[in-house]
Amino acid sequence: MAELTGSPGFAPPRADKTSLKRRALALEMIATLALTVSLVVAATAVSLGNRSLVRGDGVERLPAGAPVATIDHAQSR
Repeated sequence: MAELTGSPGFAPPRADKTSLKRRALALEMIATLALTVSLVVAATAVSLGNRSLVRGDGVERLPAGAPVATIDHAQSR
């Protein structure tokens, strides 16, 4: 009679524990690297936005004495 191996049907062979640990470590390193890159990109975007606001690049400057539009909320009711 044939001996049973413990893996019925077409089950894949059991992976070595060291390869599983290496795979988990590689996945963790990739996730850490992706998080680091995304944080650097976000910090760069925020710092560039702050710099442009401080310099006034994105803000339209009105000449002195120009009329400023105001909204009267009492009239709209």
